[in-house]
Amino acid sequence: MQSTKRHRTNFISTIIALITTGVLVALVIMLINHATLEVRFNTIINWLSKIDNAVTRLDTEREILICIFALYIAKCQLPLPISFICAIAGVVFPLDRALLINIVCSVFFFVVKYFEGSFIGGGWAGMILNIKKMHFIRDWIQFKGNGNPYFLSVTRLIPAIPLGMVSKYYGSMHYDLVYYILLSMLGYAPRLYIYTKLGAAFTNPFSVQFITLLIILVAFTGFSSLIFNVFYGIKSNQMTQTLLIYSQKEKYKIVL
Repeated sequence: MQSTKRHRTNFISTIIALITTGVLVALVIMLINHATLEVRFNTIINWLSKIDNAVTRLDTEREILICIFALYIAKCQLPLPISFICAIAGVVFPLDRALLINIVCSVFFFVVKYFEGSFIGGGWAGMILNIKKMHFIRDWIQFKGNGNPYFLSVTRLIPAIPLGMVSKYYGSMHYDLVYYILLSMLGYAPRLYIYTKLGAAFTNPFSVQFITLLIILVAFTGFSSLIFNVFYGIKSNQMTQTLLIYSQKEKYKIVL
């Protein structure tokens, strides 16, 4: 059993490492040849630049802002990529205004999912963590029933962990709302900045800035997913050994 779990963890870690390495190598090659790519795809770059200039000249910023907010509302119930929504604000508005818009809308999203969890329950996260094999993660998150502040902040930083699932689970624990918002935004701030900056640099997807941001995002996503998988494998093995020791003690108790 332990050998099977160890092999499974190693296999998943290998897959994550290979995919991350492959994407990073491709992006590094693009970065080295960015000047050639800019010339080759000059038509696409000009087309994107024209779209950006057309959008910036629009007199309907209020309507665009309402559309972005509507996307965040839809995100509360639909699996829309929040990176895409943040990038839209970066494309349409200057970086400082786009960051402010994304901060306000992200706080709104976190609060909605928090109250959804407080009234309805932990949702999928609660169901998964109630599985016997996941109890050690549940106990670690609950942190003696008060909620683990470090886990909350770290999960906002890791792109592989869904924001809504964590939000609903902390809402179901009735974690302090002010600390919840502050810790959520503290952990989410680097991702929010990168997503928004990617949108601002999207007019030239072959520029050094855009490719560098992609390299940082891909590297961090792969590395954090790898660490999380290894951590889960170690904790799962430790829990299995604890259960085996406990079962052996109970067996000898019955015999005696």
